[in-house]
Amino acid sequence: MPFFGADRPSLQLGLLKAVAMGEGVACDTVHLNLDLAAEIGAERYEFLSLHRGPLTGEWLFAPAAFGDEVDGDEAAFFEAFPDELRLVDEHLDGGRTELARLRRSVLPDYVRRCVDAIDWSAYHLVGFTLTFQQTCASLALARAIRDRTEWPRLVFGGNAVAGEMGLELVRVFPWVDHVVIGEAEVSFAQFLRVLASGGDVAEVPGVATKRADIVRYVPATEPPDLDRSPVPDFDEYFERSAKLSLDSEHGYPVALPIETSRGCWWGDKHNCTFCGRPGAGTSYRSKSATRVLSELAEHAGRYRRTRFDAVDEILDMGYIRALFGELGERGLDYEFFYEVKSHLNRHQLAVLHRGGVRALQPGIESLSTHVLALMDKGSTMLKNVRLLKWAAYFGIDVYWNLLWGFPGETEGDYADQLRLCQLITHLQPPGGDTRIWLQRFSPYFVDRERYPLSEVRPERSYELVYPPQVRLERLAATFDYRMGDVVEFSAVQPLLAFLGAWRERWRSDRRDALSYRRVPDGILIDDRRSLSPGGAIGTCRVDGVWADIYEACSESMRDVDEAVALLHATVPRQQVLSPDGVLAALHTFCQQGLMVAENGRYLSLAIPRNHRWRSSQLSSSYTKPTSES
Repeated sequence: MPFFGADRPSLQLGLLKAVAMGEGVACDTVHLNLDLAAEIGAERYEFLSLHRGPLTGEWLFAPAAFGDEVDGDEAAFFEAFPDELRLVDEHLDGGRTELARLRRSVLPDYVRRCVDAIDWSAYHLVGFTLTFQQTCASLALARAIRDRTEWPRLVFGGNAVAGEMGLELVRVFPWVDHVVIGEAEVSFAQFLRVLASGGDVAEVPGVATKRADIVRYVPATEPPDLDRSPVPDFDEYFERSAKLSLDSEHGYPVALPIETSRGCWWGDKHNCTFCGRPGAGTSYRSKSATRVLSELAEHAGRYRRTRFDAVDEILDMGYIRALFGELGERGLDYEFFYEVKSHLNRHQLAVLHRGGVRALQPGIESLSTHVLALMDKGSTMLKNVRLLKWAAYFGIDVYWNLLWGFPGETEGDYADQLRLCQLITHLQPPGGDTRIWLQRFSPYFVDRERYPLSEVRPERSYELVYPPQVRLERLAATFDYRMGDVVEFSAVQPLLAFLGAWRERWRSDRRDALSYRRVPDGILIDDRRSLSPGGAIGTCRVDGVWADIYEACSESMRDVDEAVALLHATVPRQQVLSPDGVLAALHTFCQQGLMVAENGRYLSLAIPRNHRWRSSQLSSSYTKPTSES
């Protein structure tokens, strides 16, 4: 149901259909979100589906789901979220008037047409999968089905009903018969077998069921073996998209969703303090590279699509060689998006790029090593800048945000980030910047005694969406809060203002640039950073061993001893400066804004023009292992 994005099929539906078919159960899927996209227009639908602020999508469907149980007047919502309205007025034709029209008439009529379009009584079971802002639309259709027929059982699942959120859903809404909580391949298959045999589905682990006003639930304990999970079936999505002319008119879909792993191997060690992933506590698992290669080939042949968006929380590092190294050797024209950890180096990015990775979400979150430590990120400022630099070199898009509001942060953390950002405007800016959200399942939410958190309550829009009988503290996924020991907004504001200018410059046809070219006995550094404190300096020449020093800190950050060792391995010994001489050169580059440093380690900022860096092999014989490499 809406507001799942219309530009790609639902991985959940495709996978669960394949699970059902594997159990010998006839199964249909319906991407009814496509019908709404075709009705109101793809661009309008996309704006509503991509929005991640207050629960606008849920609020729009609330009257269709709950009728007179919720306020039919839009004024309270408009008054509560003025920033939301500004976005609506900027990006949605008709602004708030159009939102009101959607809420009062368009969406209730849409739900009625969904009920009329299908003979729901022909099914034993109707299931709804819930991710971002799909709950009220799903509840609306489920209620309309139940009002028309008592026959099909109605079951819900997905991340939006993880944990006690799912228990509250089945408790409070009488037309919801069951909720599958957590990973569903094993529990859903068992649920189907018990349902077919006439057994008691309330005994199935992972399935919540209400009996005599009591919710019965036994958590599932058997995690699925991902290599044994079936390949998702997306046939119905493409058929429906073509029938509605969405595929030809708007080029849908842009990518196929794939899942190659579950969980977060970093979170298994140190869950980031603000991360509210529902799967926290389950061990990280991944498919074998052989299985992934087979699945990609099947999708490419069946759907004639070669762009894939991974839904993984984090890239399996073993895939760099086993999967992307193999794809690069085969020369296949696949393209990928993946979420990764930001510690990837130049060599690893070269292998990923050769294997087809064209977009990454590295979870940078901050350019302050101190703030990164506060969030248990396991990264540093230099690692984050290194990733942005080499991603720019390889032409890999980087989707990242800058977050603030962490207990223990200082004004200096944001002043330092502003100075750094003024030097790296030739690299991709953050797509957004915001105070951290408080999410259910995050360490901040769970461990209240450890953090200076107070006044925790469901995010304001929940009370404007759901009827009074819902216990919002159990249904909500995000919360309003007050956090102690954080800086005033005025300390962050100059940085946020600069990020806006950086993004505007990046979107223009005159992006900032900082690169260097190798010439005989030196390098030419071309500086076109218009947003840097002193403005662009044009082109400067760096000669001899100083050029070698600059290149020694180009691939990765080096301390003085590492730089000297690398120079000895690549430059005639009689030309190498003493450690003090090398340190003086490094300090000069930093003063010129051509290099950044932290804790005695130095990283050159200019992007090399030379294609020798594109090799996936190490660029020199220097192989001294370091904790940063």
